[in-house]
Amino acid sequence: MSPETQPSGEVRPPAAGRLRRPRLLWTLLAVLLPTSLAPLFLTAYKLIDINRESLEAASREYQLEVAGGIVQDLNAVVRGARHQLSATAHVLGSQLERTGREPGTIRRDQALAPYLTGDLALLRYTSGGGMTIQVGDETVAAQEALSGSLFEAFATAMGGEEYLGRPLHDAAHVRPFVVAAVPVRARGETRGVLAGLVDLGRVWERSVSSLGSHYIAFALDDSARLFASAGMPGALREEDAYRQLEIVSRFRREGAGVIEIIPFEAPPGLPVRELLGARAATETGWGIFVLVDRGLAYASVAEMRRSVYQWALFAVVLAVAAAVVSAGAVTRPLKVLVDRTRRIAQGDFSTRADVRARNEIGELAETFNLMTDEIRNHIDRIKKAAEENNQLFLGTIKALAAAIDEKDPYTRGHSERVNRYSLAIARRLGVGRQELRNVTVGALLHDIGKIGIEDAILRKPASLSDKEFEIMKRHPLKGAHILSEMPQMKDIIPAMRNHHERWSGGGYPDNLKGEEIPLIARIVQVADTFDAMTTNRPYQRAMRMDAAVARINELSGIVFDPRVVAAFKEAWVAGDLKGDPVASAPAAAPAAAGAGPAS
Repeated sequence: MSPETQPSGEVRPPAAGRLRRPRLLWTLLAVLLPTSLAPLFLTAYKLIDINRESLEAASREYQLEVAGGIVQDLNAVVRGARHQLSATAHVLGSQLERTGREPGTIRRDQALAPYLTGDLALLRYTSGGGMTIQVGDETVAAQEALSGSLFEAFATAMGGEEYLGRPLHDAAHVRPFVVAAVPVRARGETRGVLAGLVDLGRVWERSVSSLGSHYIAFALDDSARLFASAGMPGALREEDAYRQLEIVSRFRREGAGVIEIIPFEAPPGLPVRELLGARAATETGWGIFVLVDRGLAYASVAEMRRSVYQWALFAVVLAVAAAVVSAGAVTRPLKVLVDRTRRIAQGDFSTRADVRARNEIGELAETFNLMTDEIRNHIDRIKKAAEENNQLFLGTIKALAAAIDEKDPYTRGHSERVNRYSLAIARRLGVGRQELRNVTVGALLHDIGKIGIEDAILRKPASLSDKEFEIMKRHPLKGAHILSEMPQMKDIIPAMRNHHERWSGGGYPDNLKGEEIPLIARIVQVADTFDAMTTNRPYQRAMRMDAAVARINELSGIVFDPRVVAAFKEAWVAGDLKGDPVASAPAAAPAAAGAGPAS
């Protein structure tokens, strides 16, 4: 028998502390989710890795392109200005050869004006004899920073070489300039110097105008002095500050021939921890630097990762929902089958599993219903056969009881009446179904031992002698012995063996008392005595039933179990103890000494 099933067939709840079985839904989810999400996450991780490298490379390439673009613009401006100066110097030299006069000796204000174009902010011609003419922005021309560079330019160009100085700032340090100079030759001799002031500020502003606000751009000359910047915080503008940047240190060590982009730690005073810097160099050896917060440079990478994770989370939610729905489609019909199985275990064979599915589970449900129908049919046949067997058994028992009663004409119908009274008492005591059946059989067979008693004693029309009474007292043991070979009768035998015991002791055959006496024997004892009192016997006349009830009540606690007597009185009050007409046997003479048995 299953530990969860009681003998009555009822299903017990799971024992306390027992480990619960994991639900099939969780098992399916544990299988479906990893198998569906693992490829997704592996793919997402691989895509992130690939795209991260691509996006970081694109960000670095963009910075290098910006730096390279600034370099190209500066190279173009310087190259163009020098070319323009060379062309103008050639024109001026040709004039000297043709006229023999220095430029500007006739119209000074018009001598250089036609040639002041492009990014040239100032043109100055100085002859070998010291005559100087110039045209352009006089404000810029008045800057003290220009004097030294112009003097150096004159000395270099008079020696026959072209000159390009270091970038300079105007007084407000807003616009960077650079001085370029070329010799003016006539008839193979250097007759003067043409110097020009190239405005680098305009080209710088054009080059950095497309940079975002989070970028820092600056330019250093070949001696690592700052001459142009954009977006540069004050903490970096000091010479000691920007020269400590790793990318600037590398520029100072390696020179201008390297183009690179590197990450490095930001100096104190900046609100960022790490910078990404790109550097390139112009043809003149100036360094161009473009810096950005590394986190912002790779913001697109972070955004991509965040987007992928969001979509992955969304996919997880969808996968969970799909897994729940899919698992539910499997578990719901299985739960129906489990519930119907429990009902069958509880004895409800009319239940059916209504599962609408066209898969194996639907087929299982149909098979389950077919099995239930077959079980119900078998159970019905078994019940019918059991009922027939029970009726046959009870009929046999009744026939046997009648046969016993037939041996004693004074007790005809006695076993049937004892059976009826016993059942009435047992029902008032609230005994179970099986116990009621035992009472029925026990009451009918309680006198089966009389089969072994001589007819002369049983049929004696007078009171029994002491010797005869001792023989009569053997019938409980004889009855128990007759049924002792039948194991199925072990719960019924006490009705035969012990129905002449006494509650206070002194009964026979085992001299039991109180609760030692089996309940079935105590019930049969009261019913047997009541029938003996209310029927005519050779040794006594029948008592009125109410008088018999009163007499039994008097003997409660002495001969009879008080609880059984109380149930007996309830049955009497309820009208359950309907007596038969008094036995037709003639009244006997007064009982002799040593009155006979109760039945």
